[in-house]
Amino acid sequence: MNRIRAVLFYVCLSTITLTACNEGLAPRVEKSGISGTIRYKHWPPQDSLRDLRLVAFKRFPPSNIVGDILQGNAVVYPPIGDTALVPFYVDSLKYTAPLPPGKYEYVVIAQRYGPNIFTDWRPVGQYDLDTNYATPSPVVVLDGTLTRFVDINVDFRNPPPFPFPR
Repeated sequence: MNRIRAVLFYVCLSTITLTACNEGLAPRVEKSGISGTIRYKHWPPQDSLRDLRLVAFKRFPPSNIVGDILQGNAVVYPPIGDTALVPFYVDSLKYTAPLPPGKYEYVVIAQRYGPNIFTDWRPVGQYDLDTNYATPSPVVVLDGTLTRFVDINVDFRNPPPFPFPR
């Protein structure tokens, strides 16, 4: 009888251990990324606001936006195909964007203002610690770390300049 109890005890203990920690004894690794608050001012008319996305570029200025995204040198959040940064027409929005580890020299909120998904985009806010818009502030994302307080101010009437000739 004691032997049966011992076996049942070890079976129960093993079941609890395996279901409580599906990675064994390995430490739990969080996803890497950034988080912060986007603050909005001077929203445009509804007919000129089709989409908003956060885009993190590894290089500044980006040379070819579509190429950078396809080559993994830029990350779009939420990904194209998912719902945009919503809701629209609010004062602020808290966000958490998963990003691979690395240095991102240009983190921007992009507005799509027209029907062409490839060309009708403009920057409407960028991560910039000194708000001079001349040079954006870089963001470093470490493996398994959420970089916090990547706050971005968006002013639709006073957007940052395009980072490349149009």
